[in-house]
Formats: sequence, structure tokens, C-alpha cells
Amino acid sequence: MWRAAAGCVALAGVVACAARPPTPVPLPTEDPAGIFALVRAREEQIVSLRARFTAENQRDGETHRADGVLLVKKPDKFRLRMMLPFGLTVFDYVSWGAHAQMALPLEDRIVDGPPQDNSVALSQQDLGQAFLRGPNAFPGTCVPARTAEQTIVVLCRDPSWALLRRIIINAHDATIRDETSYDAGVPRLVIRYDDYRPVDGRLLPYHIALQYLEQHLSLVVAVQRYEVNPALADDLFQPVQPWGTP
Repeated sequence: MWRAAAGCVALAGVVACAARPPTPVPLPTEDPAGIFALVRAREEQIVSLRARFTAENQRDGETHRADGVLLVKKPDKFRLRMMLPFGLTVFDYVSWGAHAQMALPLEDRIVDGPPQDNSVALSQQDLGQAFLRGPNAFPGTCVPARTAEQTIVVLCRDPSWALLRRIIINAHDATIRDETSYDAGVPRLVIRYDDYRPVDGRLLPYHIALQYLEQHLSLVVAVQRYEVNPALADDLFQPVQPWGTP
């Protein structure tokens, strides 16, 4: 069950339950390109992050719940750990540059790099888009356009003009509401953000709903607490065993 839950938790690090929305602050521009640039600039101000959350995923009629901790240290380090309520780790994913390792303690299993089967619906690319952001979240060439009074659609394409990502931004407060990743033109992963709240002068989402379309896998994550730009030692991102150990 945790292999299924692990896949959904991919982008869990960013979001949680409903509360009264913050009072909108007037934006310095109404131009779609300017608002998109503001979104990027806000994200770049976050260089490290610690978040605690609860997650609930559904797959094939089964529902599973777990607590989680996310650590992010840009530009290239993050760790996602899932635990049972009494503290037993059931899933641990750590990424440092080109290295990545997944540990499933209940299965006595450690995997360097991507899994060799379909038991986990995640990839280092997915997690990088969710946690490290930057070029990971905005691949290729991204062009924003206003499609409605309060909506901006950003389409990111590769050099052949194939669609990589579609991003929906609320033009009223410059917050991302929806992200869709594509594979060969087919939607693969949809992420929806909600319940933005102010944290240290920044609006962060406390609720996220993820859906891996081909795996019929969905996840709802509720963030309990954020720490923005904490000091995180590199030791926090050491793998369970040395990279590449059999």
C-alpha cells in the first residue's frame, strides 16, 4: 500500500485544508507576462523549506493515510519522508543533484534511481517540478496568455513545440491553481492547489489534490505547518545507504 501512497505523495510537499482566504493585495501589473514573472520571482525567494503534512491517497477503491515531512534546499536537494502515526517510517525519498534514492523500510527495500517496475507512480522529474521548481516546473519555453478576466494560462513547450506543461494562474493574486504535465501530448499528472495562506509575507498553498491519470491514483495533502527559508544542514539529505550501494 505504501508503494501506491508513495507515488501520490510526489508533489505533496507543497500544500492543506480550507480556511478563510487571505485578503488579496493589489498586483503591480495586470500584464500576463508580468504576473507570470511575479509568480517566478516569488518562488525564487524561497531557497529552503520545511513542511509537515498529512496525506490521504485512493487507488483501486482503497484509501491510505500517513503523516509526512518535506525538506527542500535549493537548487538540488530535497527529502520526502512518510510515517505511520506512531512514527514508523514507511517511505523515504531523497534527491541530491543527479542522485536519488527511495527506501521502503517495511519491505526492506532500497532503490537507487528510478524503480524498475510500476509499483511507484513517481519520478525524480515529478518531484523536482514540485519541490525544486525553477526550470523543473517551467520546462522549455513558457508563454503566458490571459484567457479570462481572472485567469492566465501558461503553456510550456519543447523546441519541437510539443506541450510539456500547462499552468493556470489566478490573475487576481498571482497564485498557481492548476498544473498539468504532458507526455507525448497526453495529460499524465494533474495537480490542483487551493487554500493559500500568508506565511512570512508569502502566499503558500495548504491544500493539494494530485491525480496520476494512467494509474487511476489520487492524493489529497493537508499541510499542517511551513517553515520558510530555515537553515538546513546537508546532513539532513544523506541517503539511507551510500549512493549506488547494492
